[in-house]
Amino acid sequence: MRLKKAYISTVNGKAFYYYLKLLRSAGIPFKITLPENAERIDGVTFTTKKEAGSVIKEKVFFEDMTLDKTVDTIKIIKALGRFRNVNLGIDPGKATGVALTLDNYPLIVNVYYDLEDIINFIVKVMDEFKSITIKVGDGNPEVASRILDSISRILRKGDVLMVVSERRTTPKGKATYRKDMSAAVKIASREGKIYS
Repeated sequence: MRLKKAYISTVNGKAFYYYLKLLRSAGIPFKITLPENAERIDGVTFTTKKEAGSVIKEKVFFEDMTLDKTVDTIKIIKALGRFRNVNLGIDPGKATGVALTLDNYPLIVNVYYDLEDIINFIVKVMDEFKSITIKVGDGNPEVASRILDSISRILRKGDVLMVVSERRTTPKGKATYRKDMSAAVKIASREGKIYS
């Protein structure tokens, strides 16, 4: 995954800390500069409309953020690069790990305990990309079946839904939510069978 350079260039405290939180949680390297120095930036500037000069070519405005972490993280990453593979890996279970990967880079990784929350997350991702591939692990057939059935109802033309082997996706040891997240990342990178 090749990204353009990211710069936070604002003295607006709310905007600064929001950009800082999003970029750090996504693992995206960035630099900080004052708005008056932003015209020399070779990359994408994260700023406010009030502070952005007309010289800055590539910019993301705080005013265009939704303040929804999922949606805004995707907006930021889309401003920084283009991606061939948009995958969602799902590790079904009592605690369901969900991972959004872009060209195998884990951008957003969460654990959900409710099917409705999983579907809401998927819908947010679908709203930001033309097509995605959703890969559901087969380790817990009962939960996987409910998830697959719910996802199949919201698929668009161009989206792909797959069932993937969970063999060796979960690290050994005591069950924790981190293991569910790790398994979801591995599931997102695997190939499987098309669900129909």
